Amino acid sequence: MNADYAHLLGRPLALDWAVFGDALRAVMRMRRVTLEAVGRETRLSRATISRASTGHAVSLEALMKLCIWADLNPFELLRPADRRPEEYIGDRAQRGCFT
Repeated sequence: MNADYAHLLGRPLALDWAVFGDALRAVMRMRRVTLEAVGRETRLSRATISRASTGHAVSLEALMKLCIWADLNPFELLRPADRRPEEYIGDRAQRGCFT
């Protein structure tokens, strides 16, 4: 069992699309790439990448392709579904996620 994420077991989970969008945009800025360039590398449409990078839900396939491209750990995108983002954003920042 992965102890880093064991605290999520036994609770309903949600994917934090806003955190994913922020992280994806940060990687794109760091690499100085456009939506079109990401699309060519991932074979995803510009619209899909735009949705993801602005915190909107995308398909599981698109999520995984973008996580692979951006070297993001999808487990770090999970949050307990019964917690509001303002309750855990401080925790994430303290743990150094996506830095």
